[in-house]
Amino acid sequence: MTTLITGASGAIGRAVALSFRDDELILHAYANTEALEAFVKTEGLSGQVVTCDLGDDQALDAWLATVGAVDRIIHVAGNHAYGLLVDADITELDRLYRVHVRAMVRLVQHVVGQKAYDRPLDIVIVSSVWGEVGAAGEVMYSTVKAAQLGFVKAFAREAGPFNVRINAVTPGWIETPMNDTVEETKQDVRDEIPLGRLGHVTEVAETIRFLCSPSASYVTGTVLRVDGGWQ
Repeated sequence: MTTLITGASGAIGRAVALSFRDDELILHAYANTEALEAFVKTEGLSGQVVTCDLGDDQALDAWLATVGAVDRIIHVAGNHAYGLLVDADITELDRLYRVHVRAMVRLVQHVVGQKAYDRPLDIVIVSSVWGEVGAAGEVMYSTVKAAQLGFVKAFAREAGPFNVRINAVTPGWIETPMNDTVEETKQDVRDEIPLGRLGHVTEVAETIRFLCSPSASYVTGTVLRVDGGWQ
């Protein structure tokens, strides 16, 4: 089995790579490539590390030209933006959209377009709980994450007859460097979460693993929230 993971250098991406450690992996990164290569070697994973700026159309097209048949696509890659909408430069929305939505669609187009009809393909998009409920101060980020969910629901209807399943996970507050902040803020969040703790990257990764497994063979077009009941 071949599994392609975008954003594999991040905390969730690395956890996903470990959960598919028995596969041949195609691990994409925008930065920290050397660290990702060291991680692959240390963990004894099999596969290749690819560097690509998903926001650059030419770079993306050049990479996709080298991507052959795969069995799974896990789109983890993303970027972020904070601040009030009225203060934001509209180019920030373009920057987010190109990675979260445009690159995602191009990747799926390419892989599905060259797939043999009878070859199954599982796709999981890592969105965010903010794509479902929205977040003040993160309006543009919430917007592109919601767009991902719309894509998942629509494409599941279109691609099902072609042996393609596509689902999304929407993590809540997961312990990652992106969510690293002052302990007081983390405690405030913990107090709001019914399970009383922040999430771990392995919990997101194992949910993705489930969605790609035979146990989820009748699941497509689904958004599965991983947030401890927070939202």
